[in-house]
Amino acid sequence: MRDDLRRLLPWLVGLLAVAGLAVLGVLPNHCGVLDREAPPTVAEVVAGEGVGDRVDLASLRGRVVVLDFWASWCAPCRRSIPILNDLARDLTHRGVSFYGVNTEPVPAPRVADFHRELDARFPSLHDPDGALQARYGVEALPTLVVIDVDGRIRHVETGVPDPEALRATLMVLLPSP
Repeated sequence: MRDDLRRLLPWLVGLLAVAGLAVLGVLPNHCGVLDREAPPTVAEVVAGEGVGDRVDLASLRGRVVVLDFWASWCAPCRRSIPILNDLARDLTHRGVSFYGVNTEPVPAPRVADFHRELDARFPSLHDPDGALQARYGVEALPTLVVIDVDGRIRHVETGVPDPEALRATLMVLLPSP
């Protein structure tokens, strides 16, 4: 019995630690935004195609929208961008719009430099004050927020996405041809 307890003790401590972090709000909690209408969002493209254009998510109704919250110092963000580049190349013409959202409190020209350095092939918006992060419940980077054709948040994930799982999620959200 005592040996069983010794084997279980690390698991119990780990479980309690994770539960404690969740209660304290340290772990991402996307339940607060899932299936809700995406917050009104108007932001300027600061890097990539369309620099200077203002993006209003309400005007993108009818398209699936992927928001990729990233920062240049974030190693998983750097691994996510090539995956999103491939998906954007394959799915933009099918009705999916991809936007990066840089979260660093730096001038917009620095975001453009980071964007080029990371070879992102989709436009990036800028959220230097964290307002968009707060509206979308982003607590860790990278975070992907997927908005359906009706403007509702249907998928949120933190970390490097699995390309096939994300592709499947996006395909399900596209209207039937």
